[in-house]
Amino acid sequence: MRNVEEYGQLIEQFENGPYFRLLGFHIDWVEYGKASMRLEKKTANDNMQNMLHGGAIMSGLDIVMGLASRSLGSDAVSTIQMEVRFIKSLAEGTAIFQAELLHRTNSTAILTARVVSDRDELLAYSTGTFKL
Repeated sequence: MRNVEEYGQLIEQFENGPYFRLLGFHIDWVEYGKASMRLEKKTANDNMQNMLHGGAIMSGLDIVMGLASRSLGSDAVSTIQMEVRFIKSLAEGTAIFQAELLHRTNSTAILTARVVSDRDELLAYSTGTFKL
């Protein structure tokens, strides 16, 4: 993990969240305005076609953008708006979620996020606006 000392408490807060644990996410690293995490596909997160459920993908995108938003120094953030484009399904392997700050004001942050497979296939892309 990068910057464990600086963002260790933030990472621990997210990793101890009940919804985060329920879905099985793991944070890889956090930097100022950026974050990366992953989710191994498992049956509990499948849809009826045995693919990673779109709700798990949307949750991951929201969480990774929220994590990147929190890295800016806010004690709490709220999602104001989020848009997702689903591109490809994931039948097996690991989904990797990465977020990056696009623009910041005193009270909001706009981020982009993407999900790729462990084979580097783009699965989904998202933008979000967060209240800081």
